[in-house]
Amino acid sequence: MSDLCLLNVITNRDSGETFFDFLRENGVETAHSLPCRGTAGKKLLSFLGLEATDKTLLYVMTTRKRAKRLLSGMVSELGLDMPGCGIAFVVPVGSVAGASSLKYLTESQNIILGEVSDMPAAFLYELIVAIANRGHADNVMDAAREAGARGGTIIHAKGTNPHNENQFFGVSIAEEKEMILILTAAADKSRIMRAVMDKAGISSPAHTVMFSLPVESVAGLKSVMQAAGEVAE
Repeated sequence: MSDLCLLNVITNRDSGETFFDFLRENGVETAHSLPCRGTAGKKLLSFLGLEATDKTLLYVMTTRKRAKRLLSGMVSELGLDMPGCGIAFVVPVGSVAGASSLKYLTESQNIILGEVSDMPAAFLYELIVAIANRGHADNVMDAAREAGARGGTIIHAKGTNPHNENQFFGVSIAEEKEMILILTAAADKSRIMRAVMDKAGISSPAHTVMFSLPVESVAGLKSVMQAAGEVAE
């Protein structure tokens, strides 16, 4: 198993450059970002007189050891554990397509392809990835919250398919999509996914499809860490 991982940071749009600067100062030159938004309910936002919160998803490939140091620094130097600052989490990487890809993704980090280390026997966290038709992210999140999800992040996306007139079991996959990322304790994953598929699944107007990825480390979301048993009440 490769020692590589993907370090992900979700923060407010205007804080993105601060995290970029932090990464560069700590030897990470290659990082990427995606615009996204938070999932606070429309009724709550209206009650508070607020607009939907613009977010940025930053991701960088690095080693597990460096990711651990970066997570620690984001908490101590950037206050990532403070409410409203953001969250960060680490997803293991199974493989990389050759040395040239590795060099591009990890420029300046001096990572050698083929380094290995032991992986955890079990992961405490999971990243649920739900892909739904655009305009139905709130339906997905309503179902997820009822099953215990603390929140999520929405990324605008689009499906593509060169065959069968962009149909899959009669469902168009070339339309505008929303990708919803939900970070949760591993023990809660199945319950949340079942609830979403029951109320906003493939047979509903949302046409949601889902999968999950193991997450090795988390910072900045104490409620999830408490659920996973890593933070004392």
